[in-house]
Amino acid sequence: MSAEPLSVVVTRRLPQPVEKRLGDLFNVSLRSDDTPMSRAELTEAMRVAHVLVPTVTDQIDAGMMAQAGSLMRLIASYGAGVDHIDVATARQRGILVSNTPGVLTEDTADMTMALILAVARRIPEGLAAMQ
Repeated sequence: MSAEPLSVVVTRRLPQPVEKRLGDLFNVSLRSDDTPMSRAELTEAMRVAHVLVPTVTDQIDAGMMAQAGSLMRLIASYGAGVDHIDVATARQRGILVSNTPGVLTEDTADMTMALILAVARRIPEGLAAMQ
């Protein structure tokens, strides 16, 4: 006897390969458009799902978690950081919180190199002189 797959609610559109893989592994509810879910929609998703996959624009607070169903076990944020999630309340309720590690590593390295080159080549001073 196999266990029923976990129920996963994704709050925004994700890259197609990610959505396909989620669909292969879980009973997934994908967003048909890329508009943010309302607070009521997020709360309802937390009532019925095992896993919520929000993005950094979705604010998940204590009031919403208080209404989460008994199935809710994980909030897997698709993005860097978890500042948009009340982690302390999640911990109290036994809900794990994760994020997408390394999502900005290359972008941060690119910006660092650009700033190093800008300073070494005095680009800010050159731009100021041209104005």
